Amino acid sequence: MAGRIPRAFIDDIIARTDIVDLIDSRVRLKKAGRNYQACCPFHNEKSPSFTVAPDKQFYHCFGCGAHGNAISFLIEYDKLEFVDAIEELAGMHSMEVPREEGQHKQTPEQVSQIKADYELMQLAAEFFNQQLQTHEKSADVQAYVKMRGIEQNIVQAFQIGYAPEAWDALLKTLGQTKQAAHQLRDLGMLIENDNNRLYDRFRDRLMFPILDRRGKCIGFGGRILGDGTPKYLNSPETRIFHKGKELYGLYQARQNNRRLDRLLVVEGYMDVVALAQAGINYAVASLGTATTPEQIQLMFRYSPEIICCYDGDKAGRSAAWRALENALMYLTDNVKMRFVFLPDKEDPDTLVKKIGAAEFENLIDNAKPIETFLFEELANQANIDSLQGKAKLNELLTPLLDKIPPGEFKRLLSNKLNQTLGKADNSHLDRVKEAKQKQTMRNQTASTKATPVRKALAILLEQPRLAQTLAHMTDSQILALGQVELPGVTLFVEVLMYCRARENVNVGQILEHWRNNPNQVTLAKISAWEHHVTEENQEKVFLDIMDSLLSLFIKQRKEILMTKARMNLIQQNEKEELKALLKM
Repeated sequence: MAGRIPRAFIDDIIARTDIVDLIDSRVRLKKAGRNYQACCPFHNEKSPSFTVAPDKQFYHCFGCGAHGNAISFLIEYDKLEFVDAIEELAGMHSMEVPREEGQHKQTPEQVSQIKADYELMQLAAEFFNQQLQTHEKSADVQAYVKMRGIEQNIVQAFQIGYAPEAWDALLKTLGQTKQAAHQLRDLGMLIENDNNRLYDRFRDRLMFPILDRRGKCIGFGGRILGDGTPKYLNSPETRIFHKGKELYGLYQARQNNRRLDRLLVVEGYMDVVALAQAGINYAVASLGTATTPEQIQLMFRYSPEIICCYDGDKAGRSAAWRALENALMYLTDNVKMRFVFLPDKEDPDTLVKKIGAAEFENLIDNAKPIETFLFEELANQANIDSLQGKAKLNELLTPLLDKIPPGEFKRLLSNKLNQTLGKADNSHLDRVKEAKQKQTMRNQTASTKATPVRKALAILLEQPRLAQTLAHMTDSQILALGQVELPGVTLFVEVLMYCRARENVNVGQILEHWRNNPNQVTLAKISAWEHHVTEENQEKVFLDIMDSLLSLFIKQRKEILMTKARMNLIQQNEKEELKALLKM
């Protein structure tokens, strides 16, 4: 396990991330004044109470109280661990996550190994791509590529290459030392036989590099050029490649679309490439496996809609059903999943060439919603015209409904089941309950007592730069204000000192600093609190409160020292302090 991630890197990654873009890629936001709004992704509601503040880099829901920064959103929405959320943001910015020494620090050898693995896989991709251009058989291979309708720009975009038919072409080129050969073996590029002889895994195949979300090569898919078997050969699981967690073409789809409104899931590498050639550049492939829960979750991180494109035969519908089952736990109200089934003996590669991109996208536009496919499949197993059939439908659908997160989509599915079974619809009671909960939360937020300290902290959280306006005060003077007997002043001084030491800090970074601290909840509530101070007056109000706190500190400190003097308990340094205070 890696060591700790440096705090400076976490602050940097938050500063680089626009929380509006991040959340809008998953939950469609609408402009509302200087902020953005949406229906909350963390609880079911019909009217928007979820607010994202671009100036604060902070979100807050007045309905359920959810709040936080970019990292918090990924943890809650994508169900990621803290470290995974950092890795996700780093991947968005093509950055490596550094590690500090710690109890579980990666050894230098482990760090070096992973780096070397990525570098070697990239060299392999470059070798295959070069062979496509220079090998003695390259003319035939390029003719095959052209026959499949793939132009040079797509070949380059997907880094397509050619693995020579020799048993040791890659081995001779990149595995000249024993260490390099064993590394290639560990990365799935070579196979070791019973006699401990190594040979190339991929031979005489069109090669499709599999890139991770940062564009690093982690594996390959190889398609045979003739009619042999297997038609496709994939990299095995390795220390850097876990096929159930990756998607072929996702990196290219993200590169080509600033906002992915939808992702189309297909079965093969050539399907992805052929669709991209036709201008449909949002297709991904599930690497020869049934679409896994991890792949579903990954797609929903980048797009609010998944469309699964399968053959219309029994095998295709079976694959679609497995994808449906794996998606249920991620079906919040902010995402959609649909299914399109192709005509017999057609796949996306052949069909898009036959009917053209516009007609193919028309098929996608008319894909079946998940609920339609769900009830169709269950209707094949239960005859709802009979009481026994209705009981069977209830038996089949209830455990599936239990997997779906609470929300409007789940409610509508339940209603449809109830209507089919002839049960009453009580969903209006849930809506009444929700409205009451939301109003209670708004009332609690609105009734927050507007003490001077709370107001100063709210203004500081909105404009952390104000901490830099206190050049006339030393750090010791500011720290001394923490002795003032007022509720919340200690936290205010802590935040003030944090902002004073960091220029251009934002609320997202402040909340991150207080993560796992009991005061984090307080700071989040105050960040969302409406203090009713106009922007042009905020600096004046803030400085006035600071002056009041300083005056109150002087008054309280005088009283303490004078009391000690009357009791003959005052020290010499305190006498001098009292003398100075009496002159102020």
